[in-house]
Amino acid sequence: MASIRRLKKDIDYLTFSVIGDCFNYSIVSGKNDPKIGEIVKEMVATRNELRNRVGQGTSSKEKKAVRKYYTSIFRDLLEKTDKAFTALSELVKSAE
Repeated sequence: MASIRRLKKDIDYLTFSVIGDCFNYSIVSGKNDPKIGEIVKEMVATRNELRNRVGQGTSSKEKKAVRKYYTSIFRDLLEKTDKAFTALSELVKSAE
């Protein structure tokens, strides 16, 4: 991981990508699906939670512990955005 600044940008980019895709699906399909709203709410909460975790940092002075802390945040980001993209994909498939 390069830096904390880059991690924050990655968090914003990935969560806003999911949210943008949700809005695009809503516009294109013309439906107001409550499941889309749930995905958006979940991603906003995920973004806020992850940004707070990055902002709090870690009290450890050891490089390995600090790296492990921020790596766990990045891993959580990837897992949650993948879960959201998968849920959105299932909604798109079921709408066809």
